[in-house]
Amino acid sequence: MCVALAGACSSSGHASAGPAASTTLPVPALSASANGYTVPASFAAAAPGTLIAARDAPVQAQELGADHAWQVLYHSTDLSDRDIAVSALVLLPRGTQPATGWPVIAWAHGTSGLADQCAPSIAPGLAHDPTAVNEVRALLARGWAVVASDYPGLGTPGVHTYLVGEADARAVIDSITAAHALLGARVAASWLTVGHSEGGQTALFVAQAASHRAPQWRFLGTVALAPASTLDALIPLAEATHGPVEQAYLIYALEGLSTVDPHLDVASLLTPRARSVLGDTTTGCIDDITNDLGRRHLDHLLAADAATKTRLDAQLGRYDNPDHARAPEPILIAQGTADEDVPSGATDGLVSRLCALGDRLEYRHYPGLDHGAVVAGSLSAVTDWIRARLAHTAPPTTCAT
Repeated sequence: MCVALAGACSSSGHASAGPAASTTLPVPALSASANGYTVPASFAAAAPGTLIAARDAPVQAQELGADHAWQVLYHSTDLSDRDIAVSALVLLPRGTQPATGWPVIAWAHGTSGLADQCAPSIAPGLAHDPTAVNEVRALLARGWAVVASDYPGLGTPGVHTYLVGEADARAVIDSITAAHALLGARVAASWLTVGHSEGGQTALFVAQAASHRAPQWRFLGTVALAPASTLDALIPLAEATHGPVEQAYLIYALEGLSTVDPHLDVASLLTPRARSVLGDTTTGCIDDITNDLGRRHLDHLLAADAATKTRLDAQLGRYDNPDHARAPEPILIAQGTADEDVPSGATDGLVSRLCALGDRLEYRHYPGLDHGAVVAGSLSAVTDWIRARLAHTAPPTTCAT
């Protein structure tokens, strides 16, 4: 089977990146279903961003307004530096390609779920998220290529590293290298990252590591919309509100922690009634588990004692909070004041801590906008900010000097 990636196929039946791409080796055709990608049972470790397989994705191209789209599988590493396979969607805009190639946006998706079928590169409508679809369509319409990693364990084997910031950031950064391996000179060396919610938190981790992990590409900055933060307070928040959304986030976050703490057994931390929703993490996506939790009206989610909760709070802060290191390049953060999923007060505190680290950061509030609405509400400002960064214009900062 042959898939035309950049206008060429090899006679061996492998997908080829074409004459404009930097790779000279044929790329095996990717196999996938609605339930995830087929990863070779064994494959030799390779440098992060090396392509494993790829295939055309015409359905995604049509629904997102891209000139061409590919689903790809590429090498990355987990936090123990073990080689892993990660999936992504690569999208090229319509129009005339610039002489230096299309600038690249690494789009980091928000919470979609933990099951493989919730991977945005597979699930229709970027995992049934019309807000995300409109955002990606807008980025493509501005003449930017978009690379959207699914993150580790989503669409591929293993548990999704939900909110484990460094792990997800590695996958996003390596997806840029994979896009260059796929498309070569068709994409420019300059890139930025844009993310919302879980993706906003991931984008802030990308900001800290991009130039070090992939110095061959020119990283220019980060846009984080309603980024998840202050995760060491997630347990008390979920317990105080009894809200199904916060409860779902907490279950997901504990599953994410289990990828870095092999002794963490999520089922043993939950009450018997709460334990019954764990099946949703493997059979459904975010709407399924929140609807299930909403029907159950659980007053108590965790069966853990106070000492265990304190330990979990510390782990969530250590692995998930995006305010432990300075970012070398500028950041734009946008926050809706009516957001109940990521409260504006949490983002206010995050911004203060990032400013204290020395980040060059612009912070924009959007009165009356909730968690999802801030994406569309900030779109004009976001695209203007990206254009300025691509022109190497110094952005304003709201941090005290």
